[in-house]
Amino acid sequence: MTKVRECLVHPVSVKLLKQGHPWVTADNFSNRFPRNEEFVIAMDERKRPVALLINDPLHKSIKGRVWSTKFPFDREALHFTASIQARIENAVMKREQMSELKERDNYYLVFGEADQLPGLFVQKLQDRILVQFYTGFWTRYKGILQTTFQEYFPEITDDKVWFQTRGETQASQKLPQNAGEQGKREEFHLQEFGIQYWIRLGGQYDHGLYTDMSNIRQIIKPYLNKDTKFLNLFSYTGAFSLWALKNQSQDVVSVDLSPKYIEWLQNNLGLNADLDHTKHQSMTMSVEDALDDLHKAGRKFNIILSDPPSSSSDGNKRTSAITNYKDLISRMDKVLDKGGMMIVFLNTHQVTAQKFERVITDNLKELKLNYTVRDRLRLGGDCPTLKGFPEGDYLKGLILEKKS
Repeated sequence: MTKVRECLVHPVSVKLLKQGHPWVTADNFSNRFPRNEEFVIAMDERKRPVALLINDPLHKSIKGRVWSTKFPFDREALHFTASIQARIENAVMKREQMSELKERDNYYLVFGEADQLPGLFVQKLQDRILVQFYTGFWTRYKGILQTTFQEYFPEITDDKVWFQTRGETQASQKLPQNAGEQGKREEFHLQEFGIQYWIRLGGQYDHGLYTDMSNIRQIIKPYLNKDTKFLNLFSYTGAFSLWALKNQSQDVVSVDLSPKYIEWLQNNLGLNADLDHTKHQSMTMSVEDALDDLHKAGRKFNIILSDPPSSSSDGNKRTSAITNYKDLISRMDKVLDKGGMMIVFLNTHQVTAQKFERVITDNLKELKLNYTVRDRLRLGGDCPTLKGFPEGDYLKGLILEKKS
């Protein structure tokens, strides 16, 4: 048995590991981890073993991810391949017991650290599998991952398996690559809650439907009805807009700066002949300009949904969603009916749900706007989170009700 290298980790990291946090981040200790080892054993200052870590020396900020806290760690490393298969089986079985997933062709089979497969996310997209790596460690186990999933889903042939590196920076992010044909691009459609969506793999970074928002779409269903006038800001390919139409909303407006995404949205509408397209309008412009135009036109809505990118650039400056929300709320309020609701999201692990809510409520006070928090939205279902791991709890939302 090859002995796994033992490495001292920072006392703060030791404390966090003992509390169940699954990461060791970059510092003077972890930056000295060996560069050519798959695993390291984290040791405290008294040289006592704490955890077996997946070693990731090339990652900018996360140097180690917890694989096991069970002794003996050398044995855990030796049986790593069998553990991969066992953990995948456990994750898949959990999803098989979720009855709500039967209404969707898209869901997560593996959700990283919450499924004890750190840095590994796997989506089922109809009869395809998309395996996403957030650490380069997993690339050497492509074959094992592929064959393991094909054992559970024998209908998925090699050309239906896709791999993608999800990097820290724009430069390190990669397009999905097909396991059977290099350079392949594929278009197909799948259904979520009775709505059809175009999915594109291989041609762009994102495939056209945010699966981690599927559970949220189901949660907001009770707020949608024949009296709903729905404004979808940063609409992307229109999943929330189509969901509003599916639930009989009388007026739906989608706003996105990207002509490509608006065209994609229109293609999605074309797949769904049962939806009343006459009730939908697309606006290809900035959200700020759209809100100003809608206000000038005297348009009013009773639900406004805002899901901005965590940061964006207009070519001259980069802004973050959290700092931009005060101005955005001020503009949204002008087109929101009394008694209406803003559904606002933030998509980053760098801001906790508590801080997000505090910033939003402070913004409302500064603007002298009278709103109450009606509900809080988080990841759930096939996208579980770990207690004490805020980095994995990246998606947070608030439903704000306008009182006056």
